[in-house]
Amino acid sequence: MRDASVPSAFYLRFWVDAEARSQPPWPKPCFRGLGHLVFAGFDSQNSMMIDLHGRRAMGRFSPAMGADRVFWKTVIFPVLLSMMGASVGITELHCACVTEGENGLLLSGRSGSGKSTLSLALALSGCGFLSDDRTYLSDYAGGLLVWGLPTLLKLRSDAKAWFPQMRDLTLAIAWNDQQAFQVDPALQLGVDRAQRSRPRWLVFLARRDSACFELNPMPSAEAAAQLEDDLLAEEPDVAERQKRAIARLVELPCWRLEHGGSPWAVAAELGRRWRSGL
Repeated sequence: MRDASVPSAFYLRFWVDAEARSQPPWPKPCFRGLGHLVFAGFDSQNSMMIDLHGRRAMGRFSPAMGADRVFWKTVIFPVLLSMMGASVGITELHCACVTEGENGLLLSGRSGSGKSTLSLALALSGCGFLSDDRTYLSDYAGGLLVWGLPTLLKLRSDAKAWFPQMRDLTLAIAWNDQQAFQVDPALQLGVDRAQRSRPRWLVFLARRDSACFELNPMPSAEAAAQLEDDLLAEEPDVAERQKRAIARLVELPCWRLEHGGSPWAVAAELGRRWRSGL
């Protein structure tokens, strides 16, 4: 039972319409916003309304979607956190993250820079796997923490050539106009999932066509600007809190990594240098 003396960060009220008949596969959700209100629609019988000012969400779902635990973990809860997290002091970073004990290594970069592939190679080499694309930053008990959700890992079609663990997997989704794999990294690839960590390093990825590994310090102002560029639009006071959190984050060592070739070789060298700096 929740301790009534502790205020709730936000409130959720969902109900199941017993007469709704919609069934999977579920379409990609669509979103519409008007001021502090955000509507998320999954299909004609599954939707929710989010009030950012009131920090409340209400939704109506069919029995089939209400019972789909995987869809809730991999889609609905991440949507809620992305939409409501900023109002309760959470900053969503466009980063992958792996861990070594309590220490976190954040990998940032544009789509196609290698975040997912490199985080998987690091995880299969012994790191904990926190996230491959979206990581959540909070200031907890005086220190920065990063969190992940148990979402599915998305990998481009060429990843299969590097990972024998994927030999029996088939392309499942369209992603950035390409066919891609969507897998559970723990159940299907055998990696250890982590729930949270304390960030220690930030590495900004730039993928090259030829084999290379070049790691150089990155100015904190440049690192902050790149992270801020990926933030969702928020009201001014919320955006300012997020920028302050990022300013604290980039006080940590920040690096620019130009890499290409085998993700195993890149992961091995990056892991070696990261551990030596902890």
